[in-house]
Amino acid sequence: MNDTQENSHQHQSKLDLRICGGEHKVSTLEKVQAVVTPEVEYRKEPNKDGTHAISYRPISHNLLIEKTRKHLNQAGFKVEGESHNLARNDQRYFGLFQVSHPDRESGDRGTVVGLRNAHDKCFPAGLCAGDAPFVCDNLIFTNTVKLARRHTKNILAELDHVISRTLGRLFDFWVGQDNRIESYKNFDLGNAQVNDLVIRAYKAGAISKTKVVDVVNQWESSDHDAFQDRNMNSLYNAFTEVYKGNLVALPQRSEALHSVLDAEVGFDLSSFDSQIEEAELVEVGSDSEISGNINGEVPQDIY
Repeated sequence: MNDTQENSHQHQSKLDLRICGGEHKVSTLEKVQAVVTPEVEYRKEPNKDGTHAISYRPISHNLLIEKTRKHLNQAGFKVEGESHNLARNDQRYFGLFQVSHPDRESGDRGTVVGLRNAHDKCFPAGLCAGDAPFVCDNLIFTNTVKLARRHTKNILAELDHVISRTLGRLFDFWVGQDNRIESYKNFDLGNAQVNDLVIRAYKAGAISKTKVVDVVNQWESSDHDAFQDRNMNSLYNAFTEVYKGNLVALPQRSEALHSVLDAEVGFDLSSFDSQIEEAELVEVGSDSEISGNINGEVPQDIY
């Protein structure tokens, strides 16, 4: 490979994470590091010994970033790029790491680790895996590699274990996602079937009512030449093109979309997962007052 080819290869191996996350919300790492973490909160009712139990223990956005970075390095991953987003007066954070590994051959998509954290009790600290084609930077997340850890008293003690466990499943994700995309490419679609799938995706929560027409428009005339084929993969990327700009809601929407499209093509991602159970560690029935459910679902008006 000559210098020109190598430079071209390196260029194609970089995702534009600013596009993935919506450029208008991108912050700097320095600003994220400067965000002040709220104080620990305690239950009003005392214990028998007179002490007060912790009801809410927030963690700094930067702690989640640095712990994730540490575990990526320890597992042999290389961070190819990163992007950081703040919203709601810096109370809500979402970050992206594009990663590579020596044991993973370079393809036409990049793998992304998404991070999120909240200081306003809107959603738990979270980590999930996703990918995006280099040709369009359309990010999508998987529902099989994720964690959601509520901000309760043991979060600091358990965070390292949960991050390590989640990142350990990235190789299963790569294999599964490769096979999913291949299944989508081999599944031809007509316009009537597309219209039905878009409505079903809307009913499943994969898109809002206001975005239905946008998805159909992307299917009929994609912004990217690579998705002109009339198959499920082109429809998949019509959805992900419309998804750009709302990172925090993306994991939930991705899961809903996969449930609809996978069922249509008969694809089962779990068959490629060596650890079937989700990599989640959430304190159920905790004292936390965090809104949102155990899976870390978030309001649609997240920004």
